[in-house]
Amino acid sequence: MNTWLQRPTEVANLLNPAFCGMLLKEFVKSYENETGSGVPLELMFLLLPIVLHSSTREQLPSTVRTQLQPWLQSCPDVRIGFAHRVNEMIPFTRESMIFLMNKGYLEQVNGCFKTNTKRYIRQTIPDEINEIIKKCRFLGRWLSNSSSSTIFTLWGIRP
Repeated sequence: MNTWLQRPTEVANLLNPAFCGMLLKEFVKSYENETGSGVPLELMFLLLPIVLHSSTREQLPSTVRTQLQPWLQSCPDVRIGFAHRVNEMIPFTRESMIFLMNKGYLEQVNGCFKTNTKRYIRQTIPDEINEIIKKCRFLGRWLSNSSSSTIFTLWGIRP
């Protein structure tokens, strides 16, 4: 990954660890509320490629009752380039996870990530960002219903 000075301005602004970290924290908190346990490491790397890709984000179902497999079959285009997006986002996800752990918002327990009680201070957030945050919460609830191996198999990728 490039240093901050070497990153294009758009990349530095849009994929900064505070913003991506806020999305990861919302995802983890939602997953944790559903399962009572933390998010497995491998699932942490799926969030950003899903919610930051507008076409995929817009096609996500509106309810967690929708099963992952039928949804992926009805929206096969969301898998196009997904493995590449996941690989491209790995450094940003790692950087954001490290940021969250250093700031005390996230902790790793037995290979899973859990939130701390420390609250994220949010300023006024534009509507598009609020929509992304809602999708992060949705994904936390939705992906908590399946095992990591099932999720990875259905998306056509390997950890």
